[in-house]
Amino acid sequence: MAKRVRTVSFYEVVRAKDDYNPRMDEVPWQQALEEMSSKPWEERRFVTPDGDRYIGEAVFASDAMHLIVGRIGSGELQTVDLVHGHIEDLRLDGNLGFVDTTTICFLGYGNIIGIMGSSQASPRSTAIQHWMNSCGLTSEDVALWPVISQDVWTKLKNANAVHNFEFTFRPNPAFMPPDSASIFGFKQASDRYPDHRITFKVEVPKRGQITSRARGHRRLQEDAMHFMSELGYLVGPSGIERARALVTLPTGDGHVKEEALDFLKHHVTAKKRVEVRSPEDARPRYTVAVEAILEAAREHAGDLRGAVSG
Repeated sequence: MAKRVRTVSFYEVVRAKDDYNPRMDEVPWQQALEEMSSKPWEERRFVTPDGDRYIGEAVFASDAMHLIVGRIGSGELQTVDLVHGHIEDLRLDGNLGFVDTTTICFLGYGNIIGIMGSSQASPRSTAIQHWMNSCGLTSEDVALWPVISQDVWTKLKNANAVHNFEFTFRPNPAFMPPDSASIFGFKQASDRYPDHRITFKVEVPKRGQITSRARGHRRLQEDAMHFMSELGYLVGPSGIERARALVTLPTGDGHVKEEALDFLKHHVTAKKRVEVRSPEDARPRYTVAVEAILEAAREHAGDLRGAVSG
């Protein structure tokens, strides 16, 4: 059986509009998914202002309910005859369409979810977040934070100053994040340097007016927080190889210290080899993703629980 490598990324579901108390009480996700499973399809669909269409469905596998969010495609797919080499359009009946799916498993603690996409075009964390809010999976608006060591995330959030932030990536022609995904302009750089390793670094000068430097520190902190909230979206397909910041932190004795933060080192993800399903296999395709996510969750249980404890 052929296998492909897929990335499992873990996120914490938090309040979207509460910077001071984002962490929520544990949500009864199984109950929410049960209720979602009985909703008509119109209430499980979300359309972006740009016309991208997403639909969600609650499914049962491995003794629990899980969520599938799919991006409905244009239907312009083609097939190849592996015997004769003919390329033809793939046509479906009028009531069927193509969809790229992401499987989401809700772990039993800390409002943590594990997600795994079926392809480069599958919905990522931002789309899943929009779908959850638009389709009412919870009673309040939520955001998805990548599960990073709580200590590292807290240091970035509470830093007195962020002096510099840098990341390195290799362009992936199969997928590029939308322009709004980051302040750093992935698309423009990738179009010009498609075969290069690209490093972006933003640094606040150590000299200059105090007010200007303070404003620069604040803006860079905001942008680094935004980038980190998209890290799970970016790290897999766009080949992020480095994401670091130099910050000034308060100490317990009333002084300050500088510290370098390495975010990739502390972002909880896992590479899993999953089977490419054969036409003869009668199991739903998402069962493979569920098994891989739950296996990754067991392997990283200590890190995941530690990141949301306290």
